[in-house]
Amino acid sequence: MAKKKFFCWQIKLTLLSTLALIALTTSKGAAHLSLDNPKTVVDARPAVPSSVPQNSQPQPSTPPPIQFKRPPLSPRGAPGNRKGGGTRDGHSCSALEINERLLALVPVESEPEISNIWGLTVATSPVFWFYVPYLPKDIKAGELELWDETDRNPRNYQQIYQGTFTVTETPGIISLKLPATVKVESDKNYHWYLSLDINCNNQIQSVDVNGWIQRAKLNNISSVGQQSSQRERVMWYAENGIWYDAITELAQMQHSLQQADNFITDWQKLLRDAGLEELTNKPISNCCTLAP
Repeated sequence: MAKKKFFCWQIKLTLLSTLALIALTTSKGAAHLSLDNPKTVVDARPAVPSSVPQNSQPQPSTPPPIQFKRPPLSPRGAPGNRKGGGTRDGHSCSALEINERLLALVPVESEPEISNIWGLTVATSPVFWFYVPYLPKDIKAGELELWDETDRNPRNYQQIYQGTFTVTETPGIISLKLPATVKVESDKNYHWYLSLDINCNNQIQSVDVNGWIQRAKLNNISSVGQQSSQRERVMWYAENGIWYDAITELAQMQHSLQQADNFITDWQKLLRDAGLEELTNKPISNCCTLAP
């Protein structure tokens, strides 16, 4: 009887050991499956709908290009000379014996045997722009004249300004702003003359260009100041043919961090629209200041 009970206890112990071994093996297998197959955990997550964009950040839009539209030419015309330079009278001058020439940054409309150098402004004391290819050491002095030539009779022409300036930081594109005391009137034609006195072997040779400017009288000009950015003002000026103000406003943007990304593209496009492709990569100088 005692042997029978002992045998029964052996069977129970063996059975319990077997069950414990099976449970342990199953637990290890499950743990092994979880470690070796982490994909099963990832797959259990809900899938992202394909219609939801992965990057919700708005993409920056490309600003529209600046486009200069030439206004109708003044009925009386605007004959001038946009480019000047070169040796004269057969004299040798190393300062002038270069491939580049003095150039006025003004649109040109060519006709048979004549070139009209003309642009509009809305400023009372506008800014003029020129490309000077000469070194400062070769330029003795510069001079700008402005004449009121609205009257048909040349004897009634009036000089309203004559000022000199010193050239620095060239070759480069320079600007000349009329003094605040010099004001142009609306709907009048003004003829400007720019001349540079070049030192040529102890002699002076004058290099000059000339063109026209007219102050436009626009009914909606007050809306320009309400634009939200300089670039919008430049676009408004360009689309309305206001050349002198478009180039002046745009040139001021080269120092604006907010507009720096677009400046080069806009500057090159505006100059190309005016037929000034050769100047698109020229530097803008800090020169010059006209005498009062």
